[in-house]
Amino acid sequence: MLSPSDLFVRSSRSAIGDALDRGSLQLVHRAYAGAPVVDPLRRLFDPAFTDALWEYEFSRVSPEIPGQLHGKQLEAFIHNARHRWLFWGNQVGKTTLGAVDVVMLCLGRHPNQKWKPPVHCWASALTWELWENILLPELLTWIPVDRIVSAPPPFKKSQRRDIIIRADNGKLSRITGKAAEQGAERYQSARVHRVWLDEEHPEAVWDEMQPRLLRFGGDTIATMTPLKGFTWVYGRVYEPFKSGRIATARHWCSHAGLEDNPSITVEALAELKEELKHNPAQLAARLSGLFVRPIGAVWPFDLEQHGKPMTEEQLIALCETGRHYGAIDLGKWRWIFIWGIVGPDGELTIVGEVFSQNESVDVRAKRLNDLLTKYDVPGIEQAKEGEKTRDAIIIRADNADPSSIAELNQALDRLGSKYLVAGVDGYAKTKKAGIDRVESLMNRGAFFVKRDLGDIDPERRVWRLGMSTSGMGKPVEGSRLIWEMNNWQYPKAIDGKVQKDEPDDATADGADGCDGVRYLVMTWLGPLVEEKVKKHLTAEEQIWKDALGHTNHDDDDDASASGSEYGDVVQEG
Repeated sequence: MLSPSDLFVRSSRSAIGDALDRGSLQLVHRAYAGAPVVDPLRRLFDPAFTDALWEYEFSRVSPEIPGQLHGKQLEAFIHNARHRWLFWGNQVGKTTLGAVDVVMLCLGRHPNQKWKPPVHCWASALTWELWENILLPELLTWIPVDRIVSAPPPFKKSQRRDIIIRADNGKLSRITGKAAEQGAERYQSARVHRVWLDEEHPEAVWDEMQPRLLRFGGDTIATMTPLKGFTWVYGRVYEPFKSGRIATARHWCSHAGLEDNPSITVEALAELKEELKHNPAQLAARLSGLFVRPIGAVWPFDLEQHGKPMTEEQLIALCETGRHYGAIDLGKWRWIFIWGIVGPDGELTIVGEVFSQNESVDVRAKRLNDLLTKYDVPGIEQAKEGEKTRDAIIIRADNADPSSIAELNQALDRLGSKYLVAGVDGYAKTKKAGIDRVESLMNRGAFFVKRDLGDIDPERRVWRLGMSTSGMGKPVEGSRLIWEMNNWQYPKAIDGKVQKDEPDDATADGADGCDGVRYLVMTWLGPLVEEKVKKHLTAEEQIWKDALGHTNHDDDDDASASGSEYGDVVQEG
């Protein structure tokens, strides 16, 4: 016959552990009657308990569980932002923290206890398999076993999704399991206090969740390793947060790596670095929870490296000293104007953009004109007597449809604008050359974008991804160009097939801004200099040449490009 002391002294699993596996808790409750219960959460937050790990018989994840939260976990746990985003590496404790957070809320013990129990939370995984094998065991580990009223069995298929918990005030709280593979429609028709998302969920799920939080003023915690790269989470949450465009009271982001987890040994860390050293993108994500450029990215663009913070005063000063270039990629559903300035040191900085979707030519002309006139960008105008003339901005547009350029110029003329658009030269549309030149500038530290690039009208900084006749698309906040450069990739190679060198424009929703950057750079640098090839004369031609006294002057050709700072194959236009 088992005694209550057997439950806490012996390390073997015992019949009580088997009862937990079966989802039957009556035996556990009877055995605990009148006996002190080991509460894993009280031990976790007991300052007198200093063990990094301790053996807990009723752990459903591993024999040993953490005895304390590390610094990054504690910081995220106590932060009171409405939406907390944990971009952490593998084995840093993000899933543990997610489980501890919702369990503490359901018990009524959370340091930011916004609601008295009963509390209803969702714990959502990407699939039901992950819910049954990862989230559910983690939750059952941290709920004091005598507080579990009912729960589905871990590691097993079950139709039950709810964990019922008796809170400290005697009320019954609920944690409901969810899975993104159900589809966004399964996140409807409920009122919840908190949602825990483990790993990155589809944007449609995130959007569908928001009305479910309204009734109680609910909040979220998302725990993920950002292996998918620059997805909607980066563009909609992380980048606005990092650039200060979103209040930390609404969205708060955290990075943590393996170095932050004291239970990870130096040897284990070194082994991971060695195994993944040939894939730095994977290593950065798994080691430190960083957003990384996918291996198939067209350009080595990194906003941390190529983003340039600029005040209004700095931008105005650059406008007065630099040369201005603009490029337009035309289209009904996606139309974009890119404005760049070449500074005195020969560095190109993209300082402005206008992204338009399904708008009239007059609206587009006005937005372009408003942007350039705000910063007094020189156009085609008569200089006043005694004034020094600045070079007018050169604006080139894709001339696949010349009538669109004519219509745009007519619209500019109706505004009395001093700006004029011309078709892009044929050489500037050479895709591979344009890609190579932009990449060269990036690698040499001669290409930058204004860090907070976007429309001058704050109301227009939200654009629609995938907008078409089929629908309005998904809202994305921030610069369209930066989003494209982060997402433009080469197509994934099919097994057994050669990797294609042509970028997949669909990865960047048409890559219209990237096309504009190519046109701009090619217009600035000018055409590639073609090496002259000497003609091999026939014997008869050589005789006539000698008889007429002609000499070969091919070697005397002007080598004006050889001294260019861009190498011996380009010249400046």
